[in-house]
Amino acid sequence: MGAFTRLRYVIAANVNSLIEKAEDPEKLLRALIREMEDASEEARAACAELLAEQQRLARLDGQLSEEIDQWRGRAEKAVVEDRDDLARAALKAKAELSSRHQAVTDEQQRIAERVTQMETDMVTLKTKLADAKVKLKGLNAGKSVHSVSAQTAEKLTPGERKIRRAMGRFDRLQSQVDNLEARVRSYEVGGTVTSAWNDSTAGTPDPVIEEELAAMKQRISGAKAEKSPDPAAQDSTGAA
Repeated sequence: MGAFTRLRYVIAANVNSLIEKAEDPEKLLRALIREMEDASEEARAACAELLAEQQRLARLDGQLSEEIDQWRGRAEKAVVEDRDDLARAALKAKAELSSRHQAVTDEQQRIAERVTQMETDMVTLKTKLADAKVKLKGLNAGKSVHSVSAQTAEKLTPGERKIRRAMGRFDRLQSQVDNLEARVRSYEVGGTVTSAWNDSTAGTPDPVIEEELAAMKQRISGAKAEKSPDPAAQDSTGAA
């Protein structure tokens, strides 16, 4: 997101070097302080959005987990009823949901890392902003204090304009990347489960599905064997 790039760019700026090269150090320092304050505000808003997205993904994670369990149950029921066709269809639907669940898990991890990085950067920026304000007070020392109104259309020095242009390019580039990521995530996470349950004969056998089906059959067969009484034991009891 643009806020993340802007925050990192502002943090990376060498304030002392910029002030030394500026035609008007006080004017540049005021502009940098405003930039830091704006970046800090944007970062806080972006963090809030990321935290909200984390909550949404957590709910989606739970929903997908429940649906995966439901399709697993349907597959097991189909195996018990000797309906391999329906079992395969249920396992295929479960596999699709599992893939989306993994995509959600990966996205949760990515967002958690981004939030941690932004929180760390905001602490760094807070310190840098405090230092810049101290420097500004130093520049104003010994001068007459005048009431200065903030001018949104204030004329910038060549150095300041260069900073603004560079940050604008970073924001546009990051926005393009974020839009691409959003499209990929919507493809991975969105959509509906394939209607394999209603079209269980379509397609060629999937080796992964066949392997899972075989394992499920073996597990269910073993469970049945454990519950079934031993015929030999019954005979000996009857004879007694």
